[in-house]
Amino acid sequence: MIHIHIIGAGSIGLLFAHRLSMCGHSIHIITRTAEQAEALGQHGIVNQSVQKVTASPLEYTQFNQADAVLIAVKQYHLETILPVITQIPASTPLIFLQNGMSHLEHLSRLPHEHIFVSTVEHGAKKVNAYTVEHNGVGWWRIASYKGQQEYIKSILACHHHDFPISYEENYQRLLRVKLIKNLMINPLTALFQVKNGVLAENLYLKEMMAALYEELAIVFPDEITYCSFNDILDLCKKTSENESSMLSDIKAGRKTEIESLTGYAIKVAIQKKVKPVILPFLERGILAIQIERGSN
Repeated sequence: MIHIHIIGAGSIGLLFAHRLSMCGHSIHIITRTAEQAEALGQHGIVNQSVQKVTASPLEYTQFNQADAVLIAVKQYHLETILPVITQIPASTPLIFLQNGMSHLEHLSRLPHEHIFVSTVEHGAKKVNAYTVEHNGVGWWRIASYKGQQEYIKSILACHHHDFPISYEENYQRLLRVKLIKNLMINPLTALFQVKNGVLAENLYLKEMMAALYEELAIVFPDEITYCSFNDILDLCKKTSENESSMLSDIKAGRKTEIESLTGYAIKVAIQKKVKPVILPFLERGILAIQIERGSN
């Protein structure tokens, strides 16, 4: 057993806290509000079974007892908590669970010896402050940004058929392949208000996906070979009843991670002297919806 702190008590933070607790680890969740911390302390985390955890708001949390820290906040919240992250002992392994790749520029400034990035393919929905639904099983893939794999071996040992974990050797490729998948699915489902499966069924949406795929193949020619168009269609079919995280954010009136996804891809395109057309269109479309709905 090790002591794991998880910063972020949204759907993924709660799901991972529940699963890692089931694995036998001691879990402490860092919340945004005192009310959620109190609810978690009182009820535990509910997901079919109940797992007891401890919790505290960020400003009242000490990290000296943590053997590892998972950062499960949205990409756009990461910058605001960086001052806290820098205060975590430099020898404590950090694992980041953000979508996109914009957070890499922050990681380069951290003093920590062992930093890991990861991609999450699970479907999860936060029901209330302490209840989470696990709507789809997927891989949690972890790669080292710097540091050694042995420092998270206790976490990797939590691999289970309904919570599969893999260790990847190339963090850049891992994140870019996931970025391609996110860009292919999230913005279109959010713009057209459809579940994932509709993208693979609707002729016109499929044609739009094909055009986007061609643009991404120019921007990421190496990584696209690990992510065929048929692979993405199969992913849409396997998660056909799932709402993408971006669609869920739009429906709930929350800010989306669109700029974290498109921003990095557009930046890479400009560096390669490629002028993307579809990526900026998707970004502006989602931002337009956010403004109309007053998302924050």
